[in-house]
Amino acid sequence: MSKLAVTVIDVGWGDSILLETVTDGGERRYALVDCNDTSISRSSYLFVKRFLERRGEDVDSDRRFFDFVLLTHGHADHANGIQAMMSEFQTDWFWYPKSVAFGGFAKIIRYANRYQSKVKRHQAIDRTKALPDFGDVKLKALWPPYTPADPFDANNENNNSVVLALTLGEVTFLLAGDCEADNWPEIVGDLGQIPGLGLFQVPHHGAVNGVFDGQGNTPWLDVVPAQTRLAMSSHIRPHNHPAQEVIDELQNRSIEPFRTDMHYHLTFMTEGRLDGEGRPEVEVVWSHG
Repeated sequence: MSKLAVTVIDVGWGDSILLETVTDGGERRYALVDCNDTSISRSSYLFVKRFLERRGEDVDSDRRFFDFVLLTHGHADHANGIQAMMSEFQTDWFWYPKSVAFGGFAKIIRYANRYQSKVKRHQAIDRTKALPDFGDVKLKALWPPYTPADPFDANNENNNSVVLALTLGEVTFLLAGDCEADNWPEIVGDLGQIPGLGLFQVPHHGAVNGVFDGQGNTPWLDVVPAQTRLAMSSHIRPHNHPAQEVIDELQNRSIEPFRTDMHYHLTFMTEGRLDGEGRPEVEVVWSHG
């Protein structure tokens, strides 16, 4: 039986998300979305290392552990540890939005070019790119749009964030990076076409501009199905994400999100099935709260 597990690691600030899938034939595969480790704080590295060891993997072997590593966008709280993680665990693919090549984290692309033993291949992706399967899981980038030359948004890197949909069977998990709410009217049309949306990562750690657009509307929140689990990779210090306005809005809608600052590491698992009432079957495991 195929399985998909998405673990939102509690890194204290920013994003680091470990993906694991088990194919119908029993093969385990791994991937990573973002990593904010620094030389001083390596919480993502420690989590991934221990996770793989518990799976019986030889982390000291010269093996390529990741099918892909995705950097959603070029901000430190998502990008700082990406190069070190690829160096340590190696990857078949390194994906990123085109904007990364224009910013301070272009050095990671230069690393990928230089060390093909660590990064087999790399590519800037957008919603026009066809992505390979992750085991039995289908991958689709819903954002950013394609632009022939410069990044989609040269002034706000959040808006270049890759929004990634992972679909196993009849269930989809959606990871949103820091994509701000003003972009979601162009994306939400896709949400109705996504089978069994079981997990939605609240954009930008629950910041106001991740949920409310410039007119105070809540474009993605208005269309996400009631049964969808919401995950927040909190960024309390120094930005106070999630914002109180967002928390209040969710409470007004009787929505209880899963938050790393309250629940620690969050793992969402599915075998890609819907229940008898057509709701996605998703198991949620957390460390405390």
